[in-house]
Amino acid sequence: MSTLRSFLLLPALLLLGSCAKDDEPVPAPVYLLDQRWVLTELEGQPPVAQPSSTVPDLLLNSVGSTNNGRAFCNQYGGKYTLRAGSPQLSFSTQASTYATCAGQDAENRYLTLLPMVARYVISHRRLSLYDAQHAEPLLVFKAE
Repeated sequence: MSTLRSFLLLPALLLLGSCAKDDEPVPAPVYLLDQRWVLTELEGQPPVAQPSSTVPDLLLNSVGSTNNGRAFCNQYGGKYTLRAGSPQLSFSTQASTYATCAGQDAENRYLTLLPMVARYVISHRRLSLYDAQHAEPLLVFKAE
């Protein structure tokens, strides 16, 4: 009887295990989410903060798949998506407040680049964000 139960139990366990949804959130490294990331490179160049601007930062919230931060002039935010089992990361178009400052051109570029991100790499407390075409990162951040 024990062999028969094992024989019947195995298919049931396999069926239950296959009920996971393909769109479940990917388990991200603990240090990716809920971590303040400060921009160190914008398309290979250090960000230049003007007297009336700040260096951008990024926070990926573990609850709700939202991101937010401060760009050169404004606060911004949107949504992000992590693909299960891969380093794929994407951002929605980012909404921001409407102040202007001397760093406006850099801010516009930064907010344009975020939705172009396709994947990420974390190494030595540095977060590098890449698009789908280039080997060089679009944006590089350090953990703060």
